[in-house]
Amino acid sequence: MNALPAELPVLPAWDTLVVAPSLVLAPGRVPISIYADELWHLDPLVANPSAVRAHLDWARFPKQLRPQVQLAAWMMINTPLPTSVLVGHPAWHSRLGPHGIHDTVLRWQRLTVWLHHQGLTDLARVTDEVLAAWADHLARQPGTRRDNVTKDLVALTRLWAFDAADPAPTGMAMPPWNRVGVDDFLPATPTAGQGENTTDPISPATMGPLLIWALRMVDDFADDILAAWTESRRLADVAARTASSPASKARLKLYLRDLIDRDQPIPSRPNAGHDHALAITYIAGHVGCSYTQVNGLVGTGPWQHLVGYMRSNPGPCPLATPVTGLVEGTPWTAFIDFTETGELMRHLGTACFIVLAYLTGMRPAEVLGLETGCCPDPETGLHLIYGRVFKNATDQDGNHYSAGHVREVPWVAIPPVVTAIRVLERIAPDGGLLFDAAVHSFKNAPTAPAASIGQNGLRERIEAFAAWASALARRLGRDQEVVPDDPYGAIGLARFRRTLAWHIARRPGGLVALAIQYGHMRTAMSAGYANPQTGEKAQVASSQRGLDGLRGYYEPAA
Repeated sequence: MNALPAELPVLPAWDTLVVAPSLVLAPGRVPISIYADELWHLDPLVANPSAVRAHLDWARFPKQLRPQVQLAAWMMINTPLPTSVLVGHPAWHSRLGPHGIHDTVLRWQRLTVWLHHQGLTDLARVTDEVLAAWADHLARQPGTRRDNVTKDLVALTRLWAFDAADPAPTGMAMPPWNRVGVDDFLPATPTAGQGENTTDPISPATMGPLLIWALRMVDDFADDILAAWTESRRLADVAARTASSPASKARLKLYLRDLIDRDQPIPSRPNAGHDHALAITYIAGHVGCSYTQVNGLVGTGPWQHLVGYMRSNPGPCPLATPVTGLVEGTPWTAFIDFTETGELMRHLGTACFIVLAYLTGMRPAEVLGLETGCCPDPETGLHLIYGRVFKNATDQDGNHYSAGHVREVPWVAIPPVVTAIRVLERIAPDGGLLFDAAVHSFKNAPTAPAASIGQNGLRERIEAFAAWASALARRLGRDQEVVPDDPYGAIGLARFRRTLAWHIARRPGGLVALAIQYGHMRTAMSAGYANPQTGEKAQVASSQRGLDGLRGYYEPAA
């Protein structure tokens, strides 16, 4: 039987921790689940700030088989794969990361559901013949791929191994593919090429205007948006902290009466559907009264008509902050509205991500793992970005290491990238993540600490930013800068890196610059670029080629 961490019992009780404290990489994010929980959270094993938080849902398993699989899963979380199994599979990892655990247990779930439908309610009844029948069932599914079936069969080898090693083994049979090899149990169709290099680059017609608006947002609009956000928070604070008084009520009445007498619109905010609602927070902060006084006044007889008047004459909530950003000499907006500051701050953060992801070639997780101070101002030379890489990061035993490792060769940042980082440092807390999820929500929603914006959420933000930029382009009469839909689908996250690589590789010397900027140092050094100063120049050239590559396909009209 595998040796469990000292703080765990040999056989788990209902209140035994699912993850041994000695294995926790991210303490405090969520409480460690206990064995009796229906959901086992794997968050304590996730140190990558942008990784999806996985959990195991035992309600999805047939009840009779659930306890046996749970025990095997608990062993898999807390102990390495038995050495006897690793001897026959030297390329396997002795420990899986949290997402490997989640994927493996999902594959166990599919087996248990199938077993249940076959009338088998005990792993002890899982024989060679049953496992072979399951493999045949998988191989016959329409559209199945060899690589996916291979993962299913490897997962079942792990189930057998951890079941055999746990304190109450069922006697489940060793999978036959563990003895004779896996090829005979796989579908005949070969696996198509997978991976990053099969990702389609973003169309230049889409990438060009998208990057133009991202750069404008970072270079030209950021000061306006940040000032407006600060002012909107000040007004909200005034509304929350101001005590009701006769003087504040008098100010409120005078303000509203003046608007009505001059037939001016009443500050409103978008509401459900196409209706508007009274902008209570803006009015209270602007006048210097409390929320309750605005609500209370509207409810009194003499002022009940105000809501009807507002709905027929809704108005904006302009902030007094100046607009300094220009688009070729024209202000990008007449004013910033109190109700849109949160949305604009989200777009600003998204623009910073686009600039960083495209002009550095970082993977999404690498961008989302950057912290404040990652790009110090140099005394001489170029700006360098210090961060972590997560892909293929392993510990001393060769297993996945969720926290990643500091990149041996820092990324080199061209000026637009430095500007984007400086903007983010004005938003993020000192010593925190540049894309801290709690900060970038721009609302009072509880968010787990030490977590960045989720990659799924960021994909949605990029699509929203493209739509916002297109609407602004049309409003400013710049139809040539509308962001068209990409012919290959959603923009996503990984396609920025692929797009930059596509442009770089098609330029003279591009492969060397690509190798250095993307960290493929073996290629770079074999080409004679081992000198650090030369390498930095090639990295700068690679980012600049990303801009130049777009100029070759897309030139905005003057």
